[in-house]
Amino acid sequence: MADAARVTVIGAGPVGLAIAVVLSRRGTDCLLLEKRDGLSTVSKASTFHPPTLEIFGNFGVLGPMLEKGRKATHIQYRDPDGVFAEFDHALLEADTPYPFRLHLEQSAITPLMADIVRGSGHGEIRFGAELQSLETLEDGVRVGWSDADGAVHHHDCDFVVGADGASSTVRDLLGLELEGIHYPGRVLRLVSTDPIEDYLPGIGQISYVFDRDNRSVSLLQMPDCWRLIIRLPAGFDEDEVVRPEWYMEELHHFLPMLPERLTLRSHDIYGARKMLASSHGNDRVFLIGDALHLTNTRGGMNMNCGIHDAWVLGHAIADALESGQPGLAEAAAIARRRVAEEELLPRTDRNVAGGPGWLDEVRRRAASPENAREMLVRTTMLDMAPPRDAQNLQPDTRMTPAQTIQPETAK
Repeated sequence: MADAARVTVIGAGPVGLAIAVVLSRRGTDCLLLEKRDGLSTVSKASTFHPPTLEIFGNFGVLGPMLEKGRKATHIQYRDPDGVFAEFDHALLEADTPYPFRLHLEQSAITPLMADIVRGSGHGEIRFGAELQSLETLEDGVRVGWSDADGAVHHHDCDFVVGADGASSTVRDLLGLELEGIHYPGRVLRLVSTDPIEDYLPGIGQISYVFDRDNRSVSLLQMPDCWRLIIRLPAGFDEDEVVRPEWYMEELHHFLPMLPERLTLRSHDIYGARKMLASSHGNDRVFLIGDALHLTNTRGGMNMNCGIHDAWVLGHAIADALESGQPGLAEAAAIARRRVAEEELLPRTDRNVAGGPGWLDEVRRRAASPENAREMLVRTTMLDMAPPRDAQNLQPDTRMTPAQTIQPETAK
């Protein structure tokens, strides 16, 4: 496959696998190189928005996802007096066949997509394969990569797609920078197997709990656990904040009804960034997903945007190869970077800003079904996802009717 591959994809995360699915299902031979020994099982992004579910429905993997995942139908905002705003995704029933967010670890989805690539007859995945070099040719790219034994291989292809994450080797080899800022502050994420819903009856699957000083904690219900997010104070001690004495006192400040101790599966401390690659790539090598853009995790938009990158660019590359017009692919890559710059990053930046003014806006929107629906359209990315943004490309790069997303039956 390496010699026959017309497209080389670097990175077998959910975004790299998604574009490999699109390409292989279009009959475009592709080779996916992953430097790890297998698919990642690390807990990472876990929120899938309606337009992303529509893409997975097109792939034919949505059924297993719905069986394994947790449907998140309600977003709640709480303070010491109770729920002061709630948003029901049922308001989106006219906008999407999937009026909910799905909470599911991305490691449950990547094997499903890998099976599609392997079974397509047009895709191959090689693990332990690390990118070493990219050489621009007159009508393509020469890719150099090493295998698990250290042997170096070279092959030529028409296009390369860098879906290799925040520390992208593709981006480095292109000499591009990841530009932006680190948000101040860090958070502690606790993964608890306790039934939080029993202590807070009626709690939404996505809940933000505020105190009277507008400090907050967040709760996210997964299929078999809860994620609790605590915003850490300036100058915190990493050893202290992971002790039950510290984090339980903090949680009880917001949620006094919780038990004295929680049963934890894991905990970690992380920060957030707002970053964008200085360019989409070049005319033959493109960046998508985390290699192109990074955002804060609140709202779970970055990975979803990466899947949308893969959908649009995958079809554009297939169109370019079928028509002999390579410029179609670069036009799509440029458009996806524009979506990240003009829509994704400003929107996720708003999620971090917070403050009393934002909470007043939340109350106002929740009080009106029309305004609440408008907010849900934005928080679920329905207004910035394919095929809408694909239609912002030049006319000759638009999706054909056969390429538009056909929903799998929702279960």
